[in-house]
Amino acid sequence: MSRSSVITSLVITLVFFRLLVPTTSTDETLEALPATSEAVKRKWTYSYRKPDSKSKPAWSHKDPEAWIRKFPTCGGKQQSPINIQPNLTVITSYPNFKFHNYGFVEGMELINNGHSAAYNLPINYPKKKTPHISGGGLDGIYQFAQIHMHWGNDSSKGSEHLIKSKSYPAEMHLVHWNVKYGSFAEASKYSYDGLAVLTIFAKVVPEDNKSYQPLVEQLGEIIKNGDETILRKPVSLFELLPKRTSTFYRYFGSVTTPACQEIVIWTIFDKPIEISEKQLNKFRSLKDEVGDRMVDNFRPPQPVNDRTVFYRSHKVPDIPLSVTDPYSPFSDAYKWSKSTFKNYANRFWGMFDPPAHLRHAFCRTRPC
Repeated sequence: MSRSSVITSLVITLVFFRLLVPTTSTDETLEALPATSEAVKRKWTYSYRKPDSKSKPAWSHKDPEAWIRKFPTCGGKQQSPINIQPNLTVITSYPNFKFHNYGFVEGMELINNGHSAAYNLPINYPKKKTPHISGGGLDGIYQFAQIHMHWGNDSSKGSEHLIKSKSYPAEMHLVHWNVKYGSFAEASKYSYDGLAVLTIFAKVVPEDNKSYQPLVEQLGEIIKNGDETILRKPVSLFELLPKRTSTFYRYFGSVTTPACQEIVIWTIFDKPIEISEKQLNKFRSLKDEVGDRMVDNFRPPQPVNDRTVFYRSHKVPDIPLSVTDPYSPFSDAYKWSKSTFKNYANRFWGMFDPPAHLRHAFCRTRPC
């Protein structure tokens, strides 16, 4: 077969595949997001509901080993956080993350829930302005819901996840839920793709981080358990992210507080952000559910067991979506077809709700 015939056949094949693969414009992506649901309003929960000051705390970070007695799931096989060993990870080539509407969010609700400072997306936030993420190995769109922090009594500890047994002074979680389930509550019922949490480590530097100042400067208004306020300054979610988001760890795990539901796709960025000791001390000045200093509000690392931890390295190029090298059409076409088949396999899997044990087994051996 002549070279021109090969290229002609390849072009026809690519056009055929492209017709099968639906594309989504920016407007279509926005329309895919449901209106703000009751589950994402101020009373929504990622085990961080507004506390009842008259009731006895159901759990505490002071005794995480006791959680399993009231919350059996906390003793599950796929719990979080974990101690990540980079030499044991599997290198993968996820596409880059896409951060939609990650600019300034106005009117965020700040609550002291007795366990952390929680920053919630405002009630009835405009749908077309709602922050959401896609790409990065996630199958679908995940809508932003909340930010919360974990920190230590001092800067020798504080993060929940560890890298080679190393702890950072603080760890931030940006919580998102899968919009295909319609609400945060429904997304929380699914074991393999309900929630996606972006994890950002923080290291201490002498100077304040101006991007984080809107999160810090009103903490004095929520000192006690149950206190709440509205942020007067907008928060840029994009500026909260580390400078490099192309390298990260990925694994399937759980919420790190009771009831420890195993519903989270974890993304742990390996490049930390910077924050000052002065700013961290603002968090340490808060009071917990019993009136003590809110410090060391992190869960110890849990066993990895037989889970696979993936690593997205900037040295691994993305799989090309089109033929770019006319002198190697078969190689590029093979890679593109492989990527397309993988995407359809993921969509086919997502059409079903298999038993939990099958979902768990599936997610231990592949990125979910």
